[in-house]
Amino acid sequence: MADADIYSQRFGRHAIEAERMDQQFEIITGALGWLLHPSVARALTDSPSIADIATGTGQFLRSLFKMYPGARLDGYDVSSAMFVPDEHITMSIANAKDPLPPELHGVYDVVNIRYLVAGMEPTDWEPVLRNVVQILRPGGVVQWVEPALSQAQHLRGEPSSTTATMTRLGLMFRSGPVQQRFSHGWSTLPALMEKCGLRVETDIVSSDRLPATRTALTENALVAAMGFTRMMSAKQAPGAMSPEEMEGIESAAIKDIESGCYIRYDVHTAIGFKPI
Repeated sequence: MADADIYSQRFGRHAIEAERMDQQFEIITGALGWLLHPSVARALTDSPSIADIATGTGQFLRSLFKMYPGARLDGYDVSSAMFVPDEHITMSIANAKDPLPPELHGVYDVVNIRYLVAGMEPTDWEPVLRNVVQILRPGGVVQWVEPALSQAQHLRGEPSSTTATMTRLGLMFRSGPVQQRFSHGWSTLPALMEKCGLRVETDIVSSDRLPATRTALTENALVAAMGFTRMMSAKQAPGAMSPEEMEGIESAAIKDIESGCYIRYDVHTAIGFKPI
């Protein structure tokens, strides 16, 4: 059996994090321009069976119901802590790092996964993908969206913008073991899908494709970074900041954002079609 809830150990599962995740979902959906990639949507009937892995609050499925009111919409997550009850979707506990129940094998037209990287280790990607392929019907498709956070940049939006503190926070995800973890997924999924026998399509978009969302996404990233920093401090992890240091760096980071600093990274989608 796979390790416990790694995501919870790094970021926690609580109301603030649930709100952050839902806001991030809306921003990135805007950048992508779709809930289901056009190549995926073209292959569906009016009543598809769709699973969402690492569903969190179920925001993806709730949004999808508006497009496919006749669909079977099932969300799975390693924890129920963020589940939001909704009569139109089902939500169940399941860890995709472990083999999924045989009764789900061959059931789904689409399996969606988005931003799983925070709960993954480099060796997790292939086993999760193989488990997901098992629950696809022949001809089904996995749509997997991951950010290239290991290559994120903090840029000036104005001539007078400051970026030093946000850049410092960003280095937590671009150095050491965290950088290694965040270098997988977005860069490795297409090859892994081919290895699993899937026909692969890819898509890449910039997180700042819609300039109006730059500030909101950067504020969202700050909440995530400070949540991670607080978790590491509480665990007295090596190199963790003191409460006083965290207060000072958060205040300085907010000033960076107010000055026009914004985050930018590529968002990669790997789409794998299972043979009929």
